Amino acid sequence: MANIFKAEDQQNGGRVVAVKVPMALYASGLGAWSMFQREEEIGRGLDHPYILKFLPLGRDKRRSYVVTEYVPGRTLMECLRERGALPEREALALASKLCDAVDYMHRQGIVHYDIKAANIIDCEDKTIRLIDLGLAHSAVTGRFERSAAPVLASPDSAAPEQIRRRGGRKSVDIYAVGSVLYEMLTGQTPFPGDDPFAITSARLIGDPPAPTTLNPNISPEAEEIVLRALRRNPRERYATAALMKADLDHPERVVLSGIRNRLQPVTPWRRRLRWMRHAALIGLLPVVIQVGLFAFLWWHFASHGR
Repeated sequence: MANIFKAEDQQNGGRVVAVKVPMALYASGLGAWSMFQREEEIGRGLDHPYILKFLPLGRDKRRSYVVTEYVPGRTLMECLRERGALPEREALALASKLCDAVDYMHRQGIVHYDIKAANIIDCEDKTIRLIDLGLAHSAVTGRFERSAAPVLASPDSAAPEQIRRRGGRKSVDIYAVGSVLYEMLTGQTPFPGDDPFAITSARLIGDPPAPTTLNPNISPEAEEIVLRALRRNPRERYATAALMKADLDHPERVVLSGIRNRLQPVTPWRRRLRWMRHAALIGLLPVVIQVGLFAFLWWHFASHGR
């Protein structure tokens, strides 16, 4: 939805910054203006070494844009495309830094809502930056639950409750971190494919393959961590990013629960069953409406006929 430019801040000694400007298709709408304004408001309220810093520039704006620090590096998505699966120690360390940033956001009452490899910068100084707060919102209000915003999140990391539009709480970010960790350990997303509808449907009806089936070099402890973060039921995931970080920092302390033995793969019959449920609901809806209308008319005429 935006173009990002590398620029010089002439008012502050020519320092290098990044300027995010909405594309022309979106720039004319009030929604883009409010989204960028909200992103800047949230970004300027956060101060963490692993979260992109927003700069207080452009007070008298005549168009939507935000200014942030410029960080040399590449996105994690670009790194994974080039290198494939990362060594386990490196993947766990990077995921730990990500959990550190997410835990800070959650303690500030903010949910990122769109964590994915493309929104993580692997910096040249061996740190990371979590970027793109365009969908971030309050963990208390869940302001996007009644809007179309949830469908904008990446299907590769969207949590089941996010897809069902049944909440946008902290559990969504925990699931997304698990999805990123899965990709770092195996070299592919939990539910690969080109069809976003098929990907989101698979997340609702089944579990991803056990990471060790794709990379046998993964330790049982690392597999336990990623599968726990990817549980379809939010209550079965890590309660906080801090708890997940503790396991990432000390995998030798992780207690194996046998999650990999309880995984339910996405099978054709599960897809058909879900389709049949939808078809049944769609088929019954006209009948329910007609019965309700008949009951209302009967009550109306009966009450006026007295």
